[in-house]
Amino acid sequence: MRDVRASFDRVADRYDETRAYAAGVIERIAAAVEINLPMNGRVLDIGVGTGRLAAPMRACGFDVVGIDVSSMMLGKARGKGLDQLLLADAMALPFPDGSFQCSVSVHVTHLISDWPKVLSEVGRVTSERYASVATEREGCEVEELQRTYEEACAELGHEVKHPGLRERDLVRIIKPVKVVDVADSRETVLKADAIERYRTRIYSNIWEVPEHVHDHAMDRLEETYRPITTLERKERISLIVWDAESVREYAARADLAGRED
Repeated sequence: MRDVRASFDRVADRYDETRAYAAGVIERIAAAVEINLPMNGRVLDIGVGTGRLAAPMRACGFDVVGIDVSSMMLGKARGKGLDQLLLADAMALPFPDGSFQCSVSVHVTHLISDWPKVLSEVGRVTSERYASVATEREGCEVEELQRTYEEACAELGHEVKHPGLRERDLVRIIKPVKVVDVADSRETVLKADAIERYRTRIYSNIWEVPEHVHDHAMDRLEETYRPITTLERKERISLIVWDAESVREYAARADLAGRED
């Protein structure tokens, strides 16, 4: 597993402000979870982070347990009133088989190179449903700024990428029970704020960009976006729900393939 503990500790104070949804969206996500997941058992939030989903889920009536590898992120979650929190690894969940009726993870599997192991653990501890939140930003000006940064890094031979696979891309390999449209949001953000997040390396996929490559990419952003003052952020947000048995079946196949290799 990629060691993300120290890195997310260092951005814990700014995590919520730099990953915030548009106004009202997180409440709509929690409402979608309430409608589409059974509520008569415990829910595990894998990579609970600052509790930005767990807190509204608990407000909806879910019995939420959260795990994360970052102690400082868990501290932020406790500040939101969450108390069932553990410092733990998604690749080795400290729970017996079938401990949870449902589990959720949001923006977790892309951080871990051995993401099939995470799915194996999800399937092991979950009896019924596994869910995640997917965010698509096609045609989004903020997303274009990201592409500009990545292309500038590629010019100097560095590929900007995450070590794992995003939960939203799991639909290609594990058929979901349902995909529920939650919200389409649009908001205007300041160009200076968007660029500053890259300058200060808020996002995990640029933590390991070499300094000279990062400087080159920042120069490109400043040059390209100099005449612009604001950017539009468009997001299409959906809730993806899988059957836990399908997750277990995929994890078993992936484990078998890995042992044969």
